[in-house]
Amino acid sequence: MASITLKDIPADLHAQLKQEADANFRSLNQELLARIQRSFDQDEQITTNRVNRLIQEAVDSGPEEPLSRAKFDSARNKARAKFQGRHKAA
Repeated sequence: MASITLKDIPADLHAQLKQEADANFRSLNQELLARIQRSFDQDEQITTNRVNRLIQEAVDSGPEEPLSRAKFDSARNKARAKFQGRHKAA
């Protein structure tokens, strides 16, 4: 597994992280990993919601050629699988 070293962490941030780690019965490292993962999960959820809203707007706008939500979902799922495949390999 890869390692990262954080430098020059402000004392108040370190204290806050330590307090949260203790409150969650985690080590400082576990707390940091959980928070980083949560930030990525939130980013993905925000992106997913935005994309779904844009897709729905496109469907509702009535394209020249009939295009169903299922076709949009299929294309999105295919693109997401391709994206995740590339990022898991990296």
